[in-house]
Amino acid sequence: MKELARNKVKEATILVIVYEYIARDILARTLTAKGYRVVTCSVGFDGIRKFKKGKGKFHLVVIDISLPDVSGLGVAKEIKRISQKTPVILMRGWDRELDAKELKESGVDFIMCKPIYVDKALDLVKNAVVTVHQ
Repeated sequence: MKELARNKVKEATILVIVYEYIARDILARTLTAKGYRVVTCSVGFDGIRKFKKGKGKFHLVVIDISLPDVSGLGVAKEIKRISQKTPVILMRGWDRELDAKELKESGVDFIMCKPIYVDKALDLVKNAVVTVHQ
């Protein structure tokens, strides 16, 4: 069973919705180097559109809380409305407090703090993808 989950991790496609180019690029390159397929965008509405268009294609969505067009929590809520089973990781700055009620209502499954620590980020992504395939 664990071997099957490991193989599925390598086949996973991840949608990364992060406005800051450097953070988006580092995350995408890191995930790609580990064998994930990665689709990126920098604004929430584009991310929602890509998710709808590729419904069933994405195994995980990573969303930055600070997007220029719509809140990351709003994007997470829309992603969960489209697909309850797709895990969502919300990226937030260390200085940003999150309301527990808002998090629950938005459907966020995991939190990733910025600055991004590659090892921690990879572990979180792997855990999120494996939960889908169990």
